[in-house]
Amino acid sequence: MATPARNPQDEALKQQLAALEEQQVSLQFGELSRRVKKRPVVLFFGRNTFSDNTKYLYLKAAAEKRSYDVFWCTFEQELVTTLRAAGLPVHALGQDVDRSIDLLMHAAVAVFSINPSESLRASMALAACLDGAQKLQLWHGVSVKHLLLTLMPHLSVRELGLRRPWDLGSRADYVLSTASCFDGYWRRVFGCKKLVRAGFPRNEVIVRKASARERIGTELPMEMADLLEGEQKKVLVVPTWQRERPTWLTSEEFLRGLAELGQKRKITFFVKAHPTYSTIGSSTHEVGGLQILHPGIDVYPLMSRFDALVTDYSSILFDFLHTGKPVLSLDLKPGDHQSFEPDWSLVPDVDFRERFTGGNFAVKLETALEKDSFQDARREMRDRIFETDPLAAGDSLMLLIDRLVKKATADDFTVDHCVEEPAAAPSESEPAPAQGNRSLTDAA
Repeated sequence: MATPARNPQDEALKQQLAALEEQQVSLQFGELSRRVKKRPVVLFFGRNTFSDNTKYLYLKAAAEKRSYDVFWCTFEQELVTTLRAAGLPVHALGQDVDRSIDLLMHAAVAVFSINPSESLRASMALAACLDGAQKLQLWHGVSVKHLLLTLMPHLSVRELGLRRPWDLGSRADYVLSTASCFDGYWRRVFGCKKLVRAGFPRNEVIVRKASARERIGTELPMEMADLLEGEQKKVLVVPTWQRERPTWLTSEEFLRGLAELGQKRKITFFVKAHPTYSTIGSSTHEVGGLQILHPGIDVYPLMSRFDALVTDYSSILFDFLHTGKPVLSLDLKPGDHQSFEPDWSLVPDVDFRERFTGGNFAVKLETALEKDSFQDARREMRDRIFETDPLAAGDSLMLLIDRLVKKATADDFTVDHCVEEPAAAPSESEPAPAQGNRSLTDAA
């Protein structure tokens, strides 16, 4: 008997019903999460690889005995295996759904450094399990991009693919802001009124040596590691996520020219695509003289070894200021790229970077490496956008997390003993109650 052909209308109806079911489940999970008593548990979420601000704060939390448990939460089984081998506490989100729901629903605090939609694979239900937790958003850098809620005037809120991450991303209870000049920006981006002043935890390893655990996710092939330690000039090239509108830095013309320039000027170029924009390559390898880094590799423990950084407008250029070395950025004019970004008005007006175009890149790079004139401007910019000690970032944020856990797990109930409340005594300003009328005869 022949199998009946699938009706496209039936399939569409099934998808619509599944979406409605997920919406209903997430509403119920959210209500339950807000009601259940929280356990002393702090959860950390990140990318598919072990990197970014939550990585370093998680390692800080796990390094000492605390009054609560900490877990790194991920769907990536390879990362689960790696962290367990290092003796680190980790929860595999995809192995036991009921256990994951229970863990998330009872967590006191959840910490993110990217959009929860990405960390939770766009699951509204899992995100709802954290509705009752205190959610701390560290984000992943100072930005000249319009993000989340500030994109609403530019992109359609009717698109589910945009609306869902905007929704999940704007549920943070606390948002990290590295400087007062950004406070209003982060308030608009996340819709959050509770800001936290501290540095980015990932920047600590730019100004100090990384520990063995902090180097997890930073592994390089031996040949590439040797190049990084060599005498030849080394330049890190980091094109940003470009919303499907590539800039010159991801073009074949630029990469081919980069390889030729490296051979001619004895410069080793390390190229790393954005973690969510990996068209250049998906592994760490050498191609035509260029050292191609895996998009998910954590370059922060390696950052101080580079002599300069080249980007279009990645947020890494601001963190790189902690090295004191030159930064170069693509000189994009209004209309060259997105109509609304890069928006350099979002950061202090300091001329701190060497700007280049396709026609003068080689000259600008040589100037930056040999005749750098932006040192003072870079220091000024660094001090204006990072107001706190970069080495104190992790310790400062752990003080906040300690307080949030204590508050979330404290007794929060009242007891009515069902007794009649005593009558309130009259105040001195109130007249005594009348005793009734008395006649003159009674008075006599």
